[in-house]
Amino acid sequence: MGALNEKNMNCGKKVCPFHELHENDAANVDSELNCLITDAVKQVYFARGEVLFAEGQPSSSVYSLGSGVVKISKTTADGREQIVGISSPGKLLVGLQSINDDNYEYTAVAETEVSACKIRQRALLQAVQNRGDVALRLIGSINAQLAQSRSMMEVMGRKCAAAKIASFIKLITPMSSNGHKRFALPFSRSEIADLLGLSEETVCRQMAKLKRRGVLYAPRGKIEVLDWQRLEAVASEACPDIS
Repeated sequence: MGALNEKNMNCGKKVCPFHELHENDAANVDSELNCLITDAVKQVYFARGEVLFAEGQPSSSVYSLGSGVVKISKTTADGREQIVGISSPGKLLVGLQSINDDNYEYTAVAETEVSACKIRQRALLQAVQNRGDVALRLIGSINAQLAQSRSMMEVMGRKCAAAKIASFIKLITPMSSNGHKRFALPFSRSEIADLLGLSEETVCRQMAKLKRRGVLYAPRGKIEVLDWQRLEAVASEACPDIS
């Protein structure tokens, strides 16, 4: 366990471990706040399949993703893996939900090669204790992460394959200000099937239907959401007809 390599970050407006907590881009963040924890921030890299942290491990850091995708999961009482979230750049701080706990509640695994800012939790709390605006956003981010966990459990609980796949695509789509959302798909069809408890044939068939209806474009290794409203409609219906 542990990052492939890590290095200290230099203080500066372009290096902001708080970018998920601000409404605009990192260049607008208070550089003084950034400097407060510069010595507690390191840039780290993880290979695919490497564990950022494990459930039950002492909680020490949070991660702000620069690239890649991280799967968040926990172990159920009967020993099964339960996926509770998928994090990508522009999403939430990985590990934030355990910031006030002695141990991590979940396991975080790199689903692709990952680069991230690793931030010591204690330093993060010290940095925001005198900044009410950032503290409120920190709380908001924790709440959003809990909501994402609930959303992932709802995805896994859906009986209809079309709704399950559409909901999953929504979860893994990076935040974007434009209408079309194109990104590298970090999972193969087989991996999506494993994640969602479906057959690979079902995943391929439902993705093809979404493509035919103009909801998304899916060249090899990429996805472009063409109709976000339609995708949301498919995700929210009990058993949508997208044939």
